[in-house]
Amino acid sequence: MSTSKRRAAEVAAHQHGVISATQAATAGLSVDQVRTLVESGTWNRRWREVYAVAGSPPSFEADVMVACLAAGPLAIACRGTVCRLLGIGRPYFDAAGIELALPRGASVRAARSLGAIVHVHRHLDDDDRWWLGRIAATGPARLIVDLLDVTPVEAVYAAADDVLQRGWCTPARIRSRWAASRLYHRDVLDAVLLPWVPGPKAGSPKELSLCRVLQLHGLPRPVRQHAVTIPGRARPRYLDLAYPDARVAPEYDGAREHGVRHWEHDAAPARRPRRPRRARRIGLLQPGPGRP
Repeated sequence: MSTSKRRAAEVAAHQHGVISATQAATAGLSVDQVRTLVESGTWNRRWREVYAVAGSPPSFEADVMVACLAAGPLAIACRGTVCRLLGIGRPYFDAAGIELALPRGASVRAARSLGAIVHVHRHLDDDDRWWLGRIAATGPARLIVDLLDVTPVEAVYAAADDVLQRGWCTPARIRSRWAASRLYHRDVLDAVLLPWVPGPKAGSPKELSLCRVLQLHGLPRPVRQHAVTIPGRARPRYLDLAYPDARVAPEYDGAREHGVRHWEHDAAPARRPRRPRRARRIGLLQPGPGRP
């Protein structure tokens, strides 16, 4: 294999098996060499000047990569597409399609010809562009702001709770991005951030979701990670949420946050409160102004 073909193969390998004609030329392939690769079946044409290496497994990530390359260097994945790529906001975005954000003045024909939904924005700042591997995507704060008009509103809550629980951004950053970009859906924004106040870190996003539900129904904000002293134990145990004065401890049980052992533990007649669970951080989002 020639050096130029090896370079092109390496580029495609990092892009879910997808490469553009421009990237192939940068790797050193001529137009005739690209044509030969297509005619021989080594590459399959996915769009006019976007190709997939034969044998590369089909995936949602590859489809998003094709749409981004076809739409040009200013295109970035957004909204439900980013949620699906990250696995957040489940189950609402598990079957999300391809949505791209483009700045005003950019051509939208290529993306729409591939079936993508295109959102044209007046401004897309460098701070809005993060990276999921080689896929350009909106950053976490911009992602939540863009989702404020999504229905059902529970989908927005789920995505925001996942983003905030994993530490990808802060409530203050979301409010700042909202103020800089659009001045509507304030009521949804307030509800999204309602439970996210300073205090002990919740064990899971669903604990904050339950806290939001209680507050939206007129109840006071419960205490998070309330310590309970158990006779005969040196260390206290912790309740996820509690109204200490009323001696009430709301609990969220679900397959996503609690395995079978947790269910059995929570349902036991003499249930003991748990220590705070450490939320897993997923290092997929990486900021950066340019394509690697």
